[in-house]
Amino acid sequence: MSEREFANQKALQEHADRNGLDFVWEYTPAFAKRQRLLTPEQYEIVDVCTSRGMSRAMLFSKAIIQAELEVNAPLREAMAIKRERWRARRAAIERAKQKDWPR
Repeated sequence: MSEREFANQKALQEHADRNGLDFVWEYTPAFAKRQRLLTPEQYEIVDVCTSRGMSRAMLFSKAIIQAELEVNAPLREAMAIKRERWRARRAAIERAKQKDWPR
């Protein structure tokens, strides 16, 4: 884990974009999750000068996020199907209510 410093948030963003990296800020749930799940070789903690002073960010490969999305794809698809079925059921219930409403 090497220490690097960026002059501002824009410099961090540009570096991340150029190198296929993503970043999360310290003291966020995403930072804690990544630090817990990744090995120290998979990420780099950097200092960033912000309008509120120095902050720390974690840089890691976008390939990690892509792999997570691919692993979770079947679950996301199943949940989407379930949501659509539920929407269709609610619409049918609403149509039935509208049909019986004047009573």
